[in-house]
Amino acid sequence: MRIALTRDPAQAGPLEAGLRAAGLQVQFLPLTEQRLPADTAELTTTLERLARGDFSWLLLTSGNTVRALHRMGWDGTVPEGVRIGVVGPGTARVLEELTQLSEPWMPTAEQSAAGIIEEMPVPAPGETPTVFLPQSAQARAELREGLTALGWEVTAVSAYETGFLVTEGRLEPGESPHRLLPTPDPADILYLDQLAADLRRDRLAGVDAVVLLVTSSSAADALADLGVPERVRLLAIGRPTAKTLTRRGIPARVLREPSADAVLAALGR
Repeated sequence: MRIALTRDPAQAGPLEAGLRAAGLQVQFLPLTEQRLPADTAELTTTLERLARGDFSWLLLTSGNTVRALHRMGWDGTVPEGVRIGVVGPGTARVLEELTQLSEPWMPTAEQSAAGIIEEMPVPAPGETPTVFLPQSAQARAELREGLTALGWEVTAVSAYETGFLVTEGRLEPGESPHRLLPTPDPADILYLDQLAADLRRDRLAGVDAVVLLVTSSSAADALADLGVPERVRLLAIGRPTAKTLTRRGIPARVLREPSADAVLAALGR
């Protein structure tokens, strides 16, 4: 069986490794591209404030956030007493790869913005209640508002932005000089036009349908603009992604967690 994820091959991790170990052919269908903001002045200024010790916490909500800060020259150094939190193991893995920082704080029950809000400690007596929250330019206000309700003073800054690679119903490769990730190897990419032709040709041959794992709400929107060939099964990572697909009229099953075991369970394997 073939499965493709709507993210870049450079973002592959334990999920993809687990799928390959289970015998699935893994490919990628990048529908979006993460780039540094066109104007990085605010991000530069806030990183300078972090270095001065203006914040008690640095919260990192994605591997792309870490990549953006690293691209801006951050090497993982923070003043003594500053705590670093991440949304989950994937972000922690990128943090360690790029900065050698290990064992950051992370929520244990639900690895999401809601999980951070649920488990983030309230400011301790005498603690400066300041949080640096670098995020995607398209990030929802949920996390910032939730932290504010807990008593934190949140400085939310755009660390990167997501550009869509689907234009007028066609997938166009990204060529931005501000791209956070290296250009992927064409051998890793699933080409939908070719897939659609293959599936039409093999309609009566009993060939397994391809499974497409939609990894984000922005990818869900881009996929809806692009269109989904027949006989492609969709699985969604996270409730927001599934809701975006539903809003765009595309049914998809949401995974219980972003793991190979959850994917295999959803596929009945």
